[in-house]
Amino acid sequence: MRPWQRFTAIEYAKPSALHEEIARRSDVSASNARELLLRAGDRVRGILGLESVPLSINADRFQFQNVAGLLVLASGLELEIAPKFLGSAPGWREDFFLLAMLSHHGRLLDNEGLKSSSRATSDLATLIGRSLIEMYWKNQRRPLRTYRRLHQSEFAIEGDFDPEDLSVPSEEGFPQSVTSFTRENPYNAVIRAAAAGLAPIVPDVETRVRLERLAQHLPQQPRPLRLQDRRLPSRSRAWQPTFDLSLDILRGLGGAYDPKNALAPGYVMQTWQVWEQLISLSLRSAFSPKNVQLQSPNKLGTRTQDGAIRTLNVVPDAIVGIPGAAGTRRIIVDAKYKGHVDRSSTSISNADIYESLAFARATGIFEVALVYPRPVEGSVSPSDEVGHAAEFATAIADGVHIRAIELSVCGISGRRGLKRFADALAKSL
Repeated sequence: MRPWQRFTAIEYAKPSALHEEIARRSDVSASNARELLLRAGDRVRGILGLESVPLSINADRFQFQNVAGLLVLASGLELEIAPKFLGSAPGWREDFFLLAMLSHHGRLLDNEGLKSSSRATSDLATLIGRSLIEMYWKNQRRPLRTYRRLHQSEFAIEGDFDPEDLSVPSEEGFPQSVTSFTRENPYNAVIRAAAAGLAPIVPDVETRVRLERLAQHLPQQPRPLRLQDRRLPSRSRAWQPTFDLSLDILRGLGGAYDPKNALAPGYVMQTWQVWEQLISLSLRSAFSPKNVQLQSPNKLGTRTQDGAIRTLNVVPDAIVGIPGAAGTRRIIVDAKYKGHVDRSSTSISNADIYESLAFARATGIFEVALVYPRPVEGSVSPSDEVGHAAEFATAIADGVHIRAIELSVCGISGRRGLKRFADALAKSL
């Protein structure tokens, strides 16, 4: 049996002969390893719906671009791709899995009911636990029930029975089959197992007790052997986010990074989308939700096509209103990734300037903040740690003030990491 091996690559790192490293450390030949990497890249393209394979090959040197996650190359061979803004820093896996959770379940921070509690503590397990609790009790007015055929013994005959069983009832009654609209179903079994499994590893005592109460509130039943994505019945559609989050908790996304459970679907993602989601959620955490407009279309002009006149809109990631003594100051915030991470650029590209001017003209707002992740190169310095923000370039064009800001991410999964990140973003604005 082939020994288990895991290899690490860093997004946008200098191209390397990764297939040769795989061959040295396993019983796979270099040519087969090369084929495995090509197949993995094509699989990622299909999973994420990309137009091209996110794997660059030049002179048999490989470089992954704009993706991060965990891939199974073959039985016993796994490849983890670290985001450029985390690199190989200590704890990067825990950081990445927090970002994966936020990307899949943006409601973890976007839920206004969690706003105050997420400021108090932001370790991953507590954050997930509180979110699961809020989502569960919010839907309890309409319990998650399904029709099931249950076998039970009662003296009152309500269901189908075998006539022979009527002659001599058992101590519990007559055995019969009853169709019941019950909370005993696979969906509640997943939610109960997630709450019960997460509770022991949550450091916050109050959250732990509330998770235990949630588990006790649901009927006791065995955890499903197969954790499959399922579409809930239309009458229970409001429970879908709760069920999806519970599935991810059981698969290993919840609580803490667990290498044994790190093969769950969804661990491969486009890094620019993760970054954009993190910035949006952090803005809503740092400022009042009513002061943050996300992805709002603004009319820039019109376009004519085939004789039809259509509105030409531009969509900045966020428009933030920052209250002050002189009134509310409005600023456009746009999450940027490519161009800074892939080229380690220290200036604002012309394309970003033109886009900022379009945003300003459409909104009437003349201050734009372009927010980039700080790439991690080699060893980690204090400026690479979460909570650090720095303005590294500015541009003024047509009366529009454009600022380029970079934020560090390393350590975001630690205690108060999310709060430190959101506070650094808010302070930089």
